[in-house]
Amino acid sequence: MLELQDLSIPQIPLLVKFLGKYPRISCDYSICNLMTWGKIYKNQYAIWKDHLILVNPKYGYLFYPVGPGLDTDGIRELFESYREQEPEAELILLPEDWETINPRLDEHFVITDERDWSDYVYSVERMVNLSGKKLAKKKNLVSQYARNYPDYHVVPVTRDKADMIITFTEKWKRERNAEGIYLNTEFNAIRNTLEMWDDIPVEGLIICHQHSISAYSIFSPMTRDMATVHFEKFDPDMKGSAQIIYWETARHLQKCYKWVNREQDMGLEGLRQAKMSYAPDLLVKFITAKPRN
Repeated sequence: MLELQDLSIPQIPLLVKFLGKYPRISCDYSICNLMTWGKIYKNQYAIWKDHLILVNPKYGYLFYPVGPGLDTDGIRELFESYREQEPEAELILLPEDWETINPRLDEHFVITDERDWSDYVYSVERMVNLSGKKLAKKKNLVSQYARNYPDYHVVPVTRDKADMIITFTEKWKRERNAEGIYLNTEFNAIRNTLEMWDDIPVEGLIICHQHSISAYSIFSPMTRDMATVHFEKFDPDMKGSAQIIYWETARHLQKCYKWVNREQDMGLEGLRQAKMSYAPDLLVKFITAKPRN
């Protein structure tokens, strides 16, 4: 049986160590997400055969292990160890080359590619330049915002701005009539992120106009050349505010990163349309495995 413990702030150096040595590009492995959404889902961890094991006990999810690599028998042993505690366990976030790493795995598991949970990855340079016919409208909206609000400026998110961001997010939810289980949970994740701001590796930008927020973004490092944007909110009454925060975030990330992961669409039609409108360079598959018996 796995000796699982609650994942909390003291384990951040452990996450940095494993994910730095064995990086993953799925946003679910980002330290920010593991900590902030993990606080909601009561994420747990264990060290098992030199691998970092992560679980989401709320849904019985066992993350594909982080480490030098387990063969098929090792994956099965790990899974059965967790299933002793969680009979409805599901293995998630298999690497796309699982057939090479773990041949015969599909003899024991039903493997599924969950499209709704694929990550959208974009070239940072392309998001800055916004060149080409597909992105022409985005570029025009950025220009319109800059013309309409020539005195706008960009400031970094810091912990002392937490109340301001929470108030803006509440306004965004209220004015868009945005309710539902996911959005309410996301709001809690944003609050957790701001509360942990000085403990987790995370950054953010605020677009300001006349001492008020037009938009903000929150992001963190994923790998050496990829960052992940976790949250992005904008004032829908200010035309171009969505595009300006997208563009300013890309400009900021361009100094250190080649790629930006903008997470999943969760099968929400409007969100999928918005993410596809920027023509992603890559979709990171969300591959799951359920036992055949």
